[in-house]
Amino acid sequence: MKHNANYIYGKHAVMLAINNKANVIAELYIAKGIDLTKAQKSALVKYGVIMRGLNPAALPKEIAEESVHQGMVAVVKPERLMDTFEHFMSETTPTPDTCVVLLGEVQDPQNVGAIIRSAAAFGASAVMIPEHNQAPVNGTVVKVSAGMTFAIPLVKIGNVNEAMRQLKEAGYWTYGMAGESKNSIVTEKFDAPTVFVVGNEGAGIRVKTREECDIMLSIPMNKQCESLNVATSAALAMHQWSNQHPRALK
Repeated sequence: MKHNANYIYGKHAVMLAINNKANVIAELYIAKGIDLTKAQKSALVKYGVIMRGLNPAALPKEIAEESVHQGMVAVVKPERLMDTFEHFMSETTPTPDTCVVLLGEVQDPQNVGAIIRSAAAFGASAVMIPEHNQAPVNGTVVKVSAGMTFAIPLVKIGNVNEAMRQLKEAGYWTYGMAGESKNSIVTEKFDAPTVFVVGNEGAGIRVKTREECDIMLSIPMNKQCESLNVATSAALAMHQWSNQHPRALK
């Protein structure tokens, strides 16, 4: 992934970036025959995006030979994807149909991307990502998310526990995901603004962070299976939540 760490490609992903967060794009390579709307062109001009014809010779070999680029490749600056915690809190009025996913030291970019994709699919309002001890949002995350990094707010947080305290003060109910908990996602009534906290792939949620959670939840499974991948656990929790909040999917 050396060359394409900051590339996204494929018409769907690139169009999502242009339509939702054109400011993250530094350069756009586009093939002849692909038309952009007036609004899309204006957004690209507004943010000073450099536009070029799609010349395979100007791209890394692995991307130039990738048939699924569909005539669109963009160079992005992932750090521009992030919103501030303060801005999110000031602009969001939480309701029972509000769900936030908070990552607690998730190390694998593949997992981060998968969680972002699930969050967008199941109607979450944001994914909160710590600045430290956490896989950053990079090209791999963008690729695995299938472009959903451009469709859902990604919120940068400093201290996980402090962010949780502020969320609780704003009326959110915080759920930590832990396989050993006797409280099941199946029987839980998600009747307040919800925060799902997911932890590190190996160590899980840190002790101090667990103490900040209102309740720990588990996912019923066959006893032969010790645990689930963190991204899978997050997806199942959000799916269960969305079953109770169909309005979040509209």
